[in-house]
Amino acid sequence: MKREKTLLIVAGEPSGDLHGARLMRSLREQSAESLRFVGIGGKAMEAEGLVSLVPLERMSVVGFWEVAKRYGFFRDVLRRCIGLLESECVAGFIAIDYPGFNERLARAAKSRGIRVMWYIAPQLWAWGKHRAKSLAKCIDRLLVVFPFERDFFEGFGIATEFVGHPLLDDAAFSGLRGGGGDVPMVALLPGSRYQELQRNLPVMLEAALLVRRELGICVAIAQSPSLPASAYRKMLSDYGFEDYELWTNSRQLMLNADVGMVKTGTSTLEACLCGMPFLMMYRTSTLSYWIGRFLVRLPFISLPNIVLGRECVREFVQSAATAEQLACELLLLLRDGAVRERQRADFNAVRGILGSSGASAKAAKVILEHV
Repeated sequence: MKREKTLLIVAGEPSGDLHGARLMRSLREQSAESLRFVGIGGKAMEAEGLVSLVPLERMSVVGFWEVAKRYGFFRDVLRRCIGLLESECVAGFIAIDYPGFNERLARAAKSRGIRVMWYIAPQLWAWGKHRAKSLAKCIDRLLVVFPFERDFFEGFGIATEFVGHPLLDDAAFSGLRGGGGDVPMVALLPGSRYQELQRNLPVMLEAALLVRRELGICVAIAQSPSLPASAYRKMLSDYGFEDYELWTNSRQLMLNADVGMVKTGTSTLEACLCGMPFLMMYRTSTLSYWIGRFLVRLPFISLPNIVLGRECVREFVQSAATAEQLACELLLLLRDGAVRERQRADFNAVRGILGSSGASAKAAKVILEHV
Protein backbone atom coordinates (compact mmCIF):
# COMPACT_ATOMS: atom_id res chain seq x y z
CA MET A 1 0.00 0.00 0.00
CA LYS A 2 1.09 3.58 -0.66
CA ARG A 3 2.24 5.64 2.31
CA GLU A 4 -0.24 8.47 2.97
CA LYS A 5 0.77 12.14 2.87
CA THR A 6 -1.48 14.96 4.11
CA LEU A 7 -1.59 18.30 2.29
CA LEU A 8 -3.37 21.43 3.51
CA ILE A 9 -4.92 23.24 0.53
CA VAL A 10 -7.00 26.44 0.63
CA ALA A 11 -9.04 28.17 -2.08
CA GLY A 12 -11.45 30.92 -1.12
CA GLU A 13 -13.56 31.56 -4.22
CA PRO A 14 -15.30 29.62 -7.02
CA SER A 15 -12.57 30.07 -9.66
CA GLY A 16 -9.97 28.87 -7.15
CA ASP A 17 -12.15 25.85 -6.42
CA LEU A 18 -12.05 24.79 -10.08
CA HIS A 19 -8.29 25.33 -10.38
CA GLY A 20 -7.73 23.57 -7.04
CA ALA A 21 -9.73 20.52 -8.12
CA ARG A 22 -7.73 20.16 -11.31
CA LEU A 23 -4.47 20.55 -9.37
CA MET A 24 -5.53 17.93 -6.81
CA ARG A 25 -6.28 15.49 -9.62
CA SER A 26 -2.85 16.05 -11.17
CA LEU A 27 -1.12 15.70 -7.80
CA ARG A 28 -2.80 12.37 -7.19
CA GLU A 29 -1.96 11.12 -10.69
CA GLN A 30 1.73 12.00 -10.33
CA SER A 31 2.33 11.12 -6.68
CA ALA A 32 4.05 7.91 -5.65
CA GLU A 33 2.29 8.24 -2.29
CA SER A 34 -1.37 8.29 -1.34
CA LEU A 35 -2.49 11.89 -0.82
CA ARG A 36 -5.00 13.20 1.70
CA PHE A 37 -6.31 16.76 1.27
CA VAL A 38 -7.68 18.93 4.07
CA GLY A 39 -8.46 22.65 4.08
CA ILE A 40 -11.03 24.87 2.35
CA GLY A 41 -12.66 24.52 -1.04
CA GLY A 42 -15.94 24.05 -2.85
CA LYS A 43 -17.85 21.25 -4.52
CA ALA A 44 -15.22 20.66 -7.22
CA MET A 45 -12.40 20.20 -4.70
CA GLU A 46 -14.62 18.11 -2.44
CA ALA A 47 -15.35 15.83 -5.40
CA GLU A 48 -11.58 15.26 -5.62
CA GLY A 49 -11.48 14.20 -1.97
CA LEU A 50 -10.99 17.45 -0.03
CA VAL A 51 -12.22 17.53 3.57
CA SER A 52 -13.32 21.18 3.76
CA LEU A 53 -13.58 22.97 7.09
CA VAL A 54 -16.25 25.45 5.96
CA PRO A 55 -18.52 25.87 2.91
CA LEU A 56 -16.78 27.87 0.18
CA GLU A 57 -19.64 30.36 -0.15
CA ARG A 58 -18.96 31.57 3.40
CA MET A 59 -15.37 32.43 2.44
CA SER A 60 -16.20 34.05 -0.90
CA VAL A 61 -16.49 37.73 0.04
CA VAL A 62 -15.17 40.61 -2.05
CA GLY A 63 -14.37 44.19 -1.03
CA PHE A 64 -12.33 45.67 1.82
CA TRP A 65 -15.32 46.84 3.87
CA GLU A 66 -17.24 43.62 3.25
CA VAL A 67 -14.34 41.52 4.57
CA ALA A 68 -13.83 43.82 7.58
CA LYS A 69 -17.46 43.34 8.64
CA ARG A 70 -16.82 39.58 8.93
CA TYR A 71 -13.44 39.80 10.65
CA GLY A 72 -14.49 37.54 13.53
CA PHE A 73 -15.56 34.74 11.19
CA PHE A 74 -12.31 34.79 9.19
CA ARG A 75 -10.23 34.93 12.38
CA ASP A 76 -11.97 31.80 13.69
CA VAL A 77 -11.50 29.91 10.40
CA LEU A 78 -7.81 30.89 10.36
CA ARG A 79 -7.43 29.50 13.88
CA ARG A 80 -9.03 26.24 12.80
CA CYS A 81 -6.62 25.96 9.86
CA ILE A 82 -3.64 26.66 12.12
CA GLY A 83 -5.01 23.98 14.42
CA LEU A 84 -4.75 21.52 11.54
CA LEU A 85 -1.08 22.44 11.10
CA GLU A 86 -0.52 21.58 14.76
CA SER A 87 -2.71 18.48 15.09
CA GLU A 88 -2.12 16.83 11.71
CA CYS A 89 1.13 15.63 10.18
CA VAL A 90 0.90 18.12 7.30
CA ALA A 91 3.59 17.68 4.64
CA GLY A 92 2.90 20.98 2.89
CA PHE A 93 0.52 23.90 2.49
CA ILE A 94 -0.82 24.78 -0.97
CA ALA A 95 -2.32 28.27 -1.23
CA ILE A 96 -4.52 28.99 -4.24
CA ASP A 97 -4.68 32.79 -4.70
CA TYR A 98 -6.92 34.29 -1.92
CA PRO A 99 -4.07 36.46 -0.57
CA GLY A 100 -5.43 38.12 2.58
CA PHE A 101 -6.26 34.83 4.29
CA ASN A 102 -3.63 32.60 2.71
CA GLU A 103 -0.68 34.86 3.52
CA ARG A 104 -1.50 34.69 7.23
CA LEU A 105 -1.83 30.92 7.02
CA ALA A 106 1.41 30.70 5.01
CA ARG A 107 3.28 32.55 7.76
CA ALA A 108 1.90 30.13 10.34
CA ALA A 109 2.94 27.12 8.22
CA LYS A 110 6.42 28.50 7.54
CA SER A 111 7.03 29.19 11.24
CA ARG A 112 6.28 25.52 11.92
CA GLY A 113 8.73 24.26 9.31
CA ILE A 114 6.02 23.31 6.78
CA ARG A 115 6.80 24.04 3.16
CA VAL A 116 4.54 26.55 1.40
CA MET A 117 3.65 26.30 -2.28
CA TRP A 118 1.53 29.11 -3.74
CA TYR A 119 -0.42 28.45 -6.94
CA ILE A 120 -1.89 31.43 -8.83
CA ALA A 121 -0.15 34.48 -7.43
CA PRO A 122 -1.90 37.32 -5.65
CA GLN A 123 -2.03 40.27 -8.04
CA LEU A 124 0.51 42.35 -6.12
CA TRP A 125 1.76 43.81 -9.40
CA ALA A 126 -1.59 45.65 -9.50
CA TRP A 127 -2.28 46.66 -5.92
CA GLY A 128 0.33 45.52 -3.42
CA LYS A 129 4.01 45.89 -4.32
CA HIS A 130 4.66 46.82 -0.70
CA ARG A 131 3.46 43.33 0.33
CA ALA A 132 5.76 41.39 -1.97
CA LYS A 133 8.67 41.52 0.50
CA SER A 134 6.58 40.06 3.30
CA LEU A 135 5.26 37.39 0.93
CA ALA A 136 8.84 36.41 0.07
CA LYS A 137 9.41 35.41 3.70
CA CYS A 138 6.67 32.78 3.75
CA ILE A 139 6.76 31.13 0.28
CA ASP A 140 9.03 28.30 -0.85
CA ARG A 141 7.76 28.23 -4.45
CA LEU A 142 5.38 30.56 -6.28
CA LEU A 143 3.67 29.10 -9.37
CA VAL A 144 2.41 31.92 -11.60
CA VAL A 145 -0.06 31.85 -14.49
CA PHE A 146 0.90 35.02 -16.40
CA PRO A 147 4.36 35.25 -18.01
CA PHE A 148 5.02 38.83 -16.84
CA GLU A 149 4.55 37.75 -13.20
CA ARG A 150 7.81 35.77 -13.12
CA ASP A 151 10.09 38.79 -13.46
CA PHE A 152 7.98 40.82 -11.04
CA PHE A 153 8.11 38.30 -8.18
CA GLU A 154 11.70 37.21 -8.80
CA GLY A 155 12.62 40.87 -8.34
CA PHE A 156 11.58 40.47 -4.69
CA GLY A 157 13.60 37.29 -4.19
CA ILE A 158 10.69 34.85 -4.53
CA ALA A 159 11.46 31.53 -6.25
CA THR A 160 8.96 31.72 -9.11
CA GLU A 161 7.96 29.44 -11.96
CA PHE A 162 5.57 30.20 -14.84
CA VAL A 163 3.38 27.14 -15.41
CA GLY A 164 0.84 28.57 -17.86
CA HIS A 165 -2.78 29.48 -17.23
CA PRO A 166 -5.06 26.68 -15.93
CA LEU A 167 -8.01 27.92 -17.96
CA LEU A 168 -6.22 26.56 -21.03
CA ASP A 169 -6.58 23.07 -19.50
CA ASP A 170 -10.35 23.34 -19.86
CA ALA A 171 -11.74 21.80 -23.05
CA ALA A 172 -14.52 24.42 -23.07
CA PHE A 173 -12.04 27.04 -24.20
CA SER A 174 -11.11 25.11 -27.29
CA GLY A 175 -14.73 24.54 -28.27
CA LEU A 176 -16.53 25.89 -31.31
CA ARG A 177 -18.47 29.10 -30.93
CA GLY A 178 -22.22 29.24 -31.42
CA GLY A 179 -24.16 32.46 -31.83
CA GLY A 180 -25.22 34.02 -35.08
CA GLY A 181 -28.92 33.21 -34.66
CA ASP A 182 -31.85 35.26 -35.93
CA VAL A 183 -32.10 37.03 -32.56
CA PRO A 184 -28.75 38.10 -31.00
CA MET A 185 -28.05 36.60 -27.58
CA VAL A 186 -26.65 38.99 -24.97
CA ALA A 187 -24.94 37.31 -22.00
CA LEU A 188 -24.96 38.93 -18.55
CA LEU A 189 -22.27 37.76 -16.11
CA PRO A 190 -22.82 39.74 -12.88
CA GLY A 191 -20.54 37.65 -10.64
CA SER A 192 -20.63 34.56 -8.48
CA ARG A 193 -21.30 36.19 -5.08
CA TYR A 194 -24.65 37.46 -3.83
CA GLN A 195 -23.29 40.93 -3.11
CA GLU A 196 -21.99 41.14 -6.70
CA LEU A 197 -25.39 40.06 -7.97
CA GLN A 198 -27.05 42.85 -5.97
CA ARG A 199 -24.70 45.54 -7.24
CA ASN A 200 -24.13 44.48 -10.85
CA LEU A 201 -27.23 42.71 -12.17
CA PRO A 202 -29.69 45.62 -11.77
CA VAL A 203 -27.64 48.00 -13.93
CA MET A 204 -27.03 45.22 -16.44
CA LEU A 205 -30.78 44.64 -16.69
CA GLU A 206 -31.45 48.36 -17.10
CA ALA A 207 -28.91 48.46 -19.94
CA ALA A 208 -30.49 45.39 -21.57
CA LEU A 209 -33.90 47.09 -21.46
CA LEU A 210 -32.45 50.14 -23.24
CA VAL A 211 -30.91 47.90 -25.91
CA ARG A 212 -34.24 46.11 -26.37
CA ARG A 213 -35.83 49.41 -27.38
CA GLU A 214 -33.41 49.52 -30.31
CA LEU A 215 -32.91 45.85 -31.19
CA GLY A 216 -34.56 42.52 -30.63
CA ILE A 217 -32.29 40.55 -28.28
CA CYS A 218 -32.38 37.39 -26.19
CA VAL A 219 -31.12 38.06 -22.65
CA ALA A 220 -29.25 35.19 -20.97
CA ILE A 221 -27.85 35.35 -17.43
CA ALA A 222 -25.06 33.22 -16.00
CA GLN A 223 -26.29 31.66 -12.74
CA SER A 224 -23.62 30.99 -10.12
CA PRO A 225 -23.73 27.41 -8.75
CA SER A 226 -23.56 28.90 -5.24
CA LEU A 227 -26.72 31.01 -5.68
CA PRO A 228 -30.35 29.86 -6.08
CA ALA A 229 -32.28 30.61 -9.26
CA SER A 230 -34.86 32.45 -7.13
CA ALA A 231 -32.31 35.22 -6.41
CA TYR A 232 -32.12 35.95 -10.14
CA ARG A 233 -35.81 35.51 -10.88
CA LYS A 234 -36.78 38.06 -8.22
CA MET A 235 -34.57 40.74 -9.82
CA LEU A 236 -35.70 39.85 -13.32
CA SER A 237 -39.33 40.10 -12.26
CA ASP A 238 -38.69 43.47 -10.61
CA TYR A 239 -37.38 44.80 -13.93
CA GLY A 240 -40.24 43.36 -15.95
CA PHE A 241 -38.26 40.60 -17.64
CA GLU A 242 -40.42 37.65 -18.63
CA ASP A 243 -38.49 36.40 -21.66
CA TYR A 244 -34.98 35.40 -20.53
CA GLU A 245 -32.69 32.40 -20.04
CA LEU A 246 -30.74 31.26 -16.98
CA TRP A 247 -27.57 29.29 -17.77
CA THR A 248 -25.83 27.28 -15.05
CA ASN A 249 -22.83 26.69 -17.32
CA SER A 250 -21.31 30.14 -17.81
CA ARG A 251 -18.65 28.95 -20.24
CA GLN A 252 -21.17 27.35 -22.56
CA LEU A 253 -23.16 30.57 -22.36
CA MET A 254 -20.13 32.61 -23.44
CA LEU A 255 -19.50 30.22 -26.33
CA ASN A 256 -23.07 30.69 -27.55
CA ALA A 257 -23.71 34.38 -26.87
CA ASP A 258 -23.15 36.99 -29.55
CA VAL A 259 -21.94 39.66 -27.10
CA GLY A 260 -21.85 40.12 -23.35
CA MET A 261 -21.57 42.30 -20.26
CA VAL A 262 -19.05 40.82 -17.81
CA LYS A 263 -18.05 41.88 -14.32
CA THR A 264 -14.33 42.25 -13.64
CA GLY A 265 -12.23 39.26 -12.58
CA THR A 266 -11.42 35.82 -13.98
CA SER A 267 -14.66 35.87 -15.99
CA THR A 268 -13.17 38.55 -18.28
CA LEU A 269 -10.38 36.15 -19.23
CA GLU A 270 -12.90 33.34 -19.69
CA ALA A 271 -14.97 35.51 -22.03
CA CYS A 272 -11.81 36.34 -23.97
CA LEU A 273 -10.85 32.67 -24.37
CA CYS A 274 -14.42 31.88 -25.47
CA GLY A 275 -14.11 34.54 -28.16
CA MET A 276 -17.20 36.40 -26.98
CA PRO A 277 -17.08 40.16 -27.70
CA PHE A 278 -17.92 41.99 -24.47
CA LEU A 279 -17.68 45.05 -22.28
CA MET A 280 -16.48 44.95 -18.68
CA MET A 281 -18.34 46.59 -15.81
CA TYR A 282 -18.14 46.58 -12.02
CA ARG A 283 -19.76 48.21 -9.03
CA THR A 284 -18.80 47.81 -5.39
CA SER A 285 -19.31 49.71 -2.12
CA THR A 286 -18.08 53.30 -2.07
CA LEU A 287 -15.46 52.58 0.61
CA SER A 288 -14.08 49.52 -1.21
CA TYR A 289 -13.95 51.49 -4.45
CA TRP A 290 -11.92 54.35 -3.00
CA ILE A 291 -9.54 52.02 -1.17
CA GLY A 292 -9.08 50.16 -4.46
CA ARG A 293 -8.45 53.43 -6.32
CA PHE A 294 -5.74 54.26 -3.79
CA LEU A 295 -4.03 50.86 -4.03
CA VAL A 296 -4.35 49.90 -7.71
CA ARG A 297 -1.75 51.55 -9.93
CA LEU A 298 -2.54 49.86 -13.25
CA PRO A 299 -4.34 51.68 -16.08
CA PHE A 300 -6.69 48.67 -16.56
CA ILE A 301 -8.50 46.12 -14.39
CA SER A 302 -9.80 43.75 -17.08
CA LEU A 303 -7.42 40.79 -17.46
CA PRO A 304 -7.32 40.81 -21.30
CA ASN A 305 -6.32 44.49 -21.19
CA ILE A 306 -3.67 43.82 -18.53
CA VAL A 307 -2.18 40.91 -20.47
CA LEU A 308 -2.05 42.90 -23.73
CA GLY A 309 -0.91 46.11 -22.06
CA ARG A 310 -3.54 48.13 -23.91
CA GLU A 311 -7.31 48.44 -24.12
CA CYS A 312 -9.09 45.81 -26.16
CA VAL A 313 -12.20 45.73 -23.93
CA ARG A 314 -14.02 48.86 -22.75
CA GLU A 315 -14.15 49.16 -18.94
CA PHE A 316 -17.02 50.77 -17.00
CA VAL A 317 -16.42 51.01 -13.25
CA GLN A 318 -18.51 52.47 -10.42
CA SER A 319 -20.07 55.82 -11.47
CA ALA A 320 -19.12 55.17 -15.12
CA ALA A 321 -21.11 51.93 -15.07
CA THR A 322 -24.46 53.49 -15.93
CA ALA A 323 -27.20 51.76 -17.89
CA GLU A 324 -26.92 54.39 -20.63
CA GLN A 325 -23.17 53.94 -21.11
CA LEU A 326 -23.39 50.15 -21.02
CA ALA A 327 -26.25 50.14 -23.52
CA CYS A 328 -24.36 52.45 -25.89
CA GLU A 329 -21.30 50.20 -25.93
CA LEU A 330 -23.43 47.06 -26.22
CA LEU A 331 -25.24 48.48 -29.25
CA LEU A 332 -21.87 49.27 -30.86
CA LEU A 333 -20.75 45.66 -30.35
CA LEU A 334 -24.02 44.32 -31.72
CA ARG A 335 -24.14 46.56 -34.79
CA ASP A 336 -20.49 46.86 -35.83
CA GLY A 337 -18.95 43.63 -37.10
CA ALA A 338 -15.54 45.28 -37.50
CA VAL A 339 -15.44 46.16 -33.78
CA ARG A 340 -16.27 42.57 -32.87
CA GLU A 341 -13.59 41.19 -35.18
CA ARG A 342 -10.95 43.55 -33.75
CA GLN A 343 -11.79 42.28 -30.29
CA ARG A 344 -11.55 38.65 -31.38
CA ALA A 345 -8.15 39.31 -32.99
CA ASP A 346 -6.97 40.79 -29.69
CA PHE A 347 -8.38 37.79 -27.84
CA ASN A 348 -6.28 35.47 -30.03
CA ALA A 349 -3.22 37.55 -29.14
CA VAL A 350 -4.01 37.10 -25.43
CA ARG A 351 -4.28 33.33 -25.92
CA GLY A 352 -0.87 33.31 -27.61
CA ILE A 353 0.73 35.19 -24.70
CA LEU A 354 -0.70 32.75 -22.14
CA GLY A 355 1.07 29.82 -23.81
CA SER A 356 -0.01 26.19 -23.98
CA SER A 357 -2.18 23.95 -21.82
CA GLY A 358 -0.91 21.73 -19.01
CA ALA A 359 -0.65 24.25 -16.15
CA SER A 360 -2.16 21.89 -13.58
CA ALA A 361 0.22 19.05 -14.43
CA LYS A 362 3.24 21.38 -14.43
CA ALA A 363 2.24 22.88 -11.09
CA ALA A 364 1.71 19.43 -9.57
CA LYS A 365 5.17 18.30 -10.71
CA VAL A 366 6.85 21.30 -9.04
CA ILE A 367 4.87 20.87 -5.84
CA LEU A 368 5.73 17.18 -5.53
CA GLU A 369 9.40 17.97 -6.11
CA HIS A 370 9.47 20.32 -3.11
CA VAL A 371 6.95 18.87 -0.63
